[in-house]
Parts: sequence; C-alpha cells; structure tokens
Amino acid sequence: MSTMSTLRKKKRKRSSSSAHTTVPSSSAHITVPSIAHSTESTTTSSLHTASPSAASTIPQCPLTTIPLTKTTRKPVTIAESRLWHRRLAHINPTALQFLIDGYTKDDSMCTACIQAKHKQKIIKVKTKRTTKPFELVHSDVCEPFSTLTSAGHRYYILFIDDYTHYTSDWVPSDKKSKTCTSAYQSFQARVDSMGNAVKRFRCDNSHGECDNKTFRLVLAAHGTTYEPCPPYAHHKNGVAEGMIQTITEKARSMMIDSQAPLVF
Repeated sequence: MSTMSTLRKKKRKRSSSSAHTTVPSSSAHITVPSIAHSTESTTTSSLHTASPSAASTIPQCPLTTIPLTKTTRKPVTIAESRLWHRRLAHINPTALQFLIDGYTKDDSMCTACIQAKHKQKIIKVKTKRTTKPFELVHSDVCEPFSTLTSAGHRYYILFIDDYTHYTSDWVPSDKKSKTCTSAYQSFQARVDSMGNAVKRFRCDNSHGECDNKTFRLVLAAHGTTYEPCPPYAHHKNGVAEGMIQTITEKARSMMIDSQAPLVF
C-alpha cells in the first residue's frame, strides 16, 4: 500500500509539475499577442501624436525651376527675306526682324520703297527773327474761286507783316503781273505813310505774278530784297499759306451762318 500511495503521489507531482510547466507556456503563448498588440497600438498612437511636430520638422524640398531654352530657327535666306518684305507691304526691315524669326536684313535698297516713300527733303536755313514792323513781308495769291464775287473777281492777294502779322487784303480783277504789281505799289504807299519801309519781300513764284522784270524794278527802287520760295512750301511761305486758310474758313463760316445758298 505504501508503494502504491507513493507511486500515486509521484504521478500527482508529475501531473502538477507538468501542469505548472504548461501553464506558463500557455500563458506566454496567450500574452505574447496581447503585448504585441499593445506595442503596436502604442507605436501608432505615438506616431499619431508625433505627426504634427514631425511634419513641421521635416525639411521641404525646394522647387526646381527648369530653364527655358529659346528655340531659334535657321536664318532666312535673302530671297525669302525679300519675299516677306513684299508680302508685308514693304514694311521697315527693323520691324521685320521682330516679326520674322531668323530674318536676314537685306542691305540693298528696294526700288518700290524708294518710289513710294519718297519724301521732300526740307532744307532749313536759319534766319534772324524780325525786330521791326514790315522788315519782312509775306505774300501769296489765293485763286481761283469757282463762284465770282459781287464785283466779278476770283482772286485775292495777301501782304502780311512778319513782325505784327498785320494783313492787307487786295481783291484784283485778275492775276496778271501788271495787276499784282499795282496792288503791291498801293500796299507800299500805305507802309510809307506809316513811316516804315519793307526790307524783305517773300512770295512763292507759282505763276510768275511777282517774279517779273517790272516787279523786281519796283522792289529795287525801294531797297527791298526779293526772296522767292517754291509754291505750296509751308516751311518757306507758311505764314501766307496759313493766313489764306484762316480767311477762307472765316468767310465760309459766315456764309453758312447767314444761310447763304450752297453755290457760294
């Protein structure tokens, strides 16, 4: 009996020892996943809590700019450049360089440009400004009007003082040289009566009414220098041309205001 009891006790001890040995292993087996889960949760929570500070401390990558390379065409040949010059209505070559990429400037002159863009060269001569009345007198003949005046005249002659712009108007019956010379003699007599003298006389020689032998002799007798100028040249005889325009516009305005027939 003693031996049987001892054997049973040994078996109980072994079973209890095996139970004690298996429990830790089972408990370890059970607790490992829980520990892993807790650590995972802690790490994720720590990441979530640390994400704002981490994002603020992370250096941002600077923006990289890609350099733009200008694509240029091959230079245009001279023949093509001339063709573009003709297509664009003979535009200035300097402007063509901005419009056509690779435009080749042609040094040769275009005959069409020379003929179409020909401008009169103004030869400016420095002259002294007048300091006395009637030192320089401008004159011109305005003609012809399609409608006659009440006296049957179509012309009028202007004599303008350059210093004061005092204007004398004469309405002759015609524009012959004798008629224009007599009109100037009447103007000269008026100037002499004022105690002045005409030093220089300027007029455009459009039809020869002032450029004749008789008129030159009248000017030379009073010591007046004759200064002819080309017709319709405003840089030479602009004072007379401008006064004619002013008088014509004033007369036209007065006739329109008086409701005169449009024939006049």
